[in-house]
Amino acid sequence: MMIKVWLAFVIGLLVVFPSQYASAEPSIELRDAQIQVQDMFKRRLYVEAVPYAEEAIRISAIEYGTEHPTTATLMFNLGKLFYLQSRYEEAEPMYKRALMIRESVFGNAHPEVAASYNSLGRLYDEQGQLIDAESYYSRALDVMTLVLADNPHIINSNSRTASTYRAQAYHNRARLFHQQGKYADADNLFGAALVIMRSTFGEKHAEVARGYENYAMLLRDMGRIDEAKEKEGYARTIRSRSR
Repeated sequence: MMIKVWLAFVIGLLVVFPSQYASAEPSIELRDAQIQVQDMFKRRLYVEAVPYAEEAIRISAIEYGTEHPTTATLMFNLGKLFYLQSRYEEAEPMYKRALMIRESVFGNAHPEVAASYNSLGRLYDEQGQLIDAESYYSRALDVMTLVLADNPHIINSNSRTASTYRAQAYHNRARLFHQQGKYADADNLFGAALVIMRSTFGEKHAEVARGYENYAMLLRDMGRIDEAKEKEGYARTIRSRSR
């Protein structure tokens, strides 16, 4: 079954209003709820956005059904809001439910499936559950590899996403190797991750600072103190500019 979607990327929240079954445009109530979520998200009012995100899910379930990709994306968005508040136990079921629906609707070679995998990877990454994070990051990267192979005409729009997922996968794997005492492997992967991060995000991005900070911890454990201090300095500079 072909599913048409209207896509709008809003600072980390993916808003999807499908035009699937004939006249399936979103209601005014659903649009209004999402506008409220977007506005509060932009202002970083994550707690205040949650009730509106929950209301959007409720309305979408009535209008489209609980197994529809719009409902899945609104669940994903709510999971993102919980994640940004460090409410990880509440974010996890939202992300997983969205993933189940997306896999059912789109199959295993779709960017939204990859987005779900990557967000779960980041969720576990933030909690220090590096083995679980590794699994989901790797799946996200595998899916994007399939997406790029299946859609060469839109490679430019998807290649940056694939690079983002690759950087996060390498970074997490480097942290895992560090934790396991595989310092040489971790060293190589941190270096590779930072090259991709700088190219994808730019030199002044918080993800780059995070990469330098974790790399510095490895370098200290390897006794390479001067190099560690250098990486820490890079990270401090980036953090100070983002304040």
